Amino acid sequence: MRPITSETPLANRQSQFSLRHAASFLSSLEIWPVAGIIAASVVFPRLLPVAVGIAAAFWVIRWAGTGRLSLRTPADWSITLLLLMVPVTLWATALPEDTVPQVYRLLTGVALYYAVVNWSATQARLRLLVYGLLSTGLALAAFAPFSVLWPSSGKLPFVPDALYERFSLLVSDAVHPNVMAGYLVYLLPLAAGILLFGWRRLSRLQRILFAAVLIVMSAILFLTKSRGAWMALGAFFLLLVILRWRWGWLVFAAVLAGGIVVFSSLGIRPVLDALSSSDTISGIDGRIEIWSRAVYMIQDFPFTGIGIGSFTRVADTLYPFFLAAPGSIMHAHNLFLQLAVDLGLPGFIAWLAAYFLVIAAAWQVYRHGRQIQDGWIAGVGAGLLGSQLALAVHGITDAVTWGMVRPAPLIWALWGLAIAAWYAYVSPSKQKSNHG
Repeated sequence: MRPITSETPLANRQSQFSLRHAASFLSSLEIWPVAGIIAASVVFPRLLPVAVGIAAAFWVIRWAGTGRLSLRTPADWSITLLLLMVPVTLWATALPEDTVPQVYRLLTGVALYYAVVNWSATQARLRLLVYGLLSTGLALAAFAPFSVLWPSSGKLPFVPDALYERFSLLVSDAVHPNVMAGYLVYLLPLAAGILLFGWRRLSRLQRILFAAVLIVMSAILFLTKSRGAWMALGAFFLLLVILRWRWGWLVFAAVLAGGIVVFSSLGIRPVLDALSSSDTISGIDGRIEIWSRAVYMIQDFPFTGIGIGSFTRVADTLYPFFLAAPGSIMHAHNLFLQLAVDLGLPGFIAWLAAYFLVIAAAWQVYRHGRQIQDGWIAGVGAGLLGSQLALAVHGITDAVTWGMVRPAPLIWALWGLAIAAWYAYVSPSKQKSNHG
């Protein structure tokens, strides 16, 4: 669109102004169509290219309306490097039919991140976004009894099998319990942080609603029997206690002492086997074998990776397992190894840099909330910190929060929330306006 100057005829100026105003208005609505089509693509993967196209169209609309493609964020360079690995992974893969859908998921995640950041320009919108994300978690939990392929008997027998007899699978493409657990434990800290820090700022109805969300998601998380998610749950609750109370470090010391006693009494190997075994993995030896295959792939393809989504077939062909049947190991069972396997070390470093920048943003939001004694802001910051800790802890033994699963873009929504909250409360421009 040509710039409007004093020499532009009046009629043309009015027309350009109207078009720019319309484009600006449309860009302000970006979050709804973009989030909606991405949510639809989770259910119907054939919509992934459509979701990428719609998100790209809104970038053009925003440029026409505001003169910029997007609001700049601290993670831009990291995300740019990550996106530069997309053509590399498409070139490197021997299985484009497996890689292309995962590339689309990465692109929709990035699109969702920027849609959240660009839309969340006010504190009111930030609150609405928090409610939306927690509603998403509640919807996942509510749908779980009818969509999850619940674990077989014998795995953690203290969870009674009779509980699962009430659930009926109503979908043909069932969700693995570890996948459901991974996303619930990533959303849970947000509700817990706001309740713990913002209790006095919440109305009675808000307290009830946030508590209900926390209880329902925690109950479903418990039923998944995902030990990695349970460890992540304990880790982020411990972090929230440490951040909330000065004596929280005593709780950490007590938990550490209890862990030492358990390992000393039962032995390191039996505990690790109990935490590592599953229907397809034979204890810690099985995990180590999978991780070793991932390391071999990184050594052989350090700069390009093997191509997103091709782990199973590449491993079975080039690095066969001895302790697992062919086709049974779907990923590296470690988030960080999986990233390096899929995108090579450059892509892994780019993702890791973005991850740490999100942590830094969440920490600053938390600190700002504590400094101004605003429990809501502190709770959002602490909850986002807890989410990133949960992502890391759960990622030690699983990789379901990365590209190969349908809800993968959800991670980027919380990253967008962290950056949007940083912009709203603690960015240099915000501080300047507060003191101007």
